[in-house]
This record gives sequence, C-alpha cells and structure tokens, in this order.
Amino acid sequence: HQNPLISIIMPNYKSKKLSSSIMSVLNQSYKNIELIVIDGNSGSSTIKVLNDFKNKLDLWISENDKGMWDAWNKGFKLANGRFVGVVDSSNKLYPKAMEILSRYIKKNPKIDFICGTVKKDGRLYGGLEADKISTKFNIIPSSVVGFFIKKSSLKKVGYLNLKYKIQADYDLLYRMIVKHKLKGINTTGEEIFGDLGDSGFSKKHNFFDTLSNE
Repeated sequence: HQNPLISIIMPNYKSKKLSSSIMSVLNQSYKNIELIVIDGNSGSSTIKVLNDFKNKLDLWISENDKGMWDAWNKGFKLANGRFVGVVDSSNKLYPKAMEILSRYIKKNPKIDFICGTVKKDGRLYGGLEADKISTKFNIIPSSVVGFFIKKSSLKKVGYLNLKYKIQADYDLLYRMIVKHKLKGINTTGEEIFGDLGDSGFSKKHNFFDTLSNE
C-alpha cells in the first residue's frame, strides 16, 4: 500500500475549539487518516459536536478517565495506523501536514519517529536533538501536533506511565531514545505541521517546562 495509514488521537476535555480541531484533521490533503477522539466525559454539548461528525470520525469515546495521559494511552491502544500522533482538541493541523509526514514515512522506512515543526504564539519550534537527551529537556519541541511515532515502535517502548503527572511524555521519550535507541528524524523549518493554539496543556507545561518531577 503506497499511502500508509496515519492515526491521529485527539484527546478532549471541554475544549471550545473541538470542532475546528476536528475540521483541521478532516481537511488534510492526505486522505489515509484514522481520527480517534478520546473525550473525558465533557458533557452533552461535546457529545452533540461528536455526533455531528460521527460519519467522519473513525472512532470516538466519551467516558471518565484518569487525566490526559490516560486518554493518550487509550487512543494509542485503539490506533491501527502505521504511525500515530496526538493532536489536542485546541490545536490546529495545517492542511498539508499529513502529506509531508507521509513523504517522510515513505522515504525513511527504517525510521521510528518523525518530528514536524510546530508553531506556538507566532514562533516556530522544530528540530530534534536526541543525542542531548541526558542534558537537555526540550529535545523535541512538542509532544502534540508535531510528533508521530511508528505504532510498532511505540508498542515496544510501552505506553505512558500515569504515575508521572506532568512528565509522562518525557519519560516516554527517555525510554524511546535511551533504552530502545529509537531513531528519529525532523522536518525542515518550512514544513510546519500545525499550531499548538492556546492548548492549556502546552501553556502550563510546554512539554518540559516543569522539571519538578525529574
């Protein structure tokens, strides 16, 4: 199959931007995408939005969870794609993002993960500095929108550890790079996957801002 299936997990809790985030995935120029929305029981107005899109979503669930990482894990386990990534319900994917990603997947069959450039508050964040993992915390600019991992590689590494309230993504990254020696690649600065928007999560933690858990 020429065009690999790409799974997008969209965790949601009462986001006002859920519809536009879903639309940004549905409007991708690349079509072989599986979209899974994991909602943390946000209530009837969210269910209405999800029902409006129900023919377009591959799967959605709305139930209580143990927080965001739990929602990510649920999505990861349900994903069928060759690659899987997270687009939060306050983020926006740019229309060509998955087309760019698929090109990298096809050109680099051995690669485990791909980091796309992302935009936040008008600034671009990109690159990948895996060799600096022991000394530097922001080796990947974002765990949402820009980060996609091969599903088989993720399974080897294991999912997010819920005991780390903030740094579960860093813990996952550490296992990926240090323990399992996964290989990653990054897109160029112009190849922007999307905008982090005002996702409360990236504001509060911006992936590794909070080192108290280290």
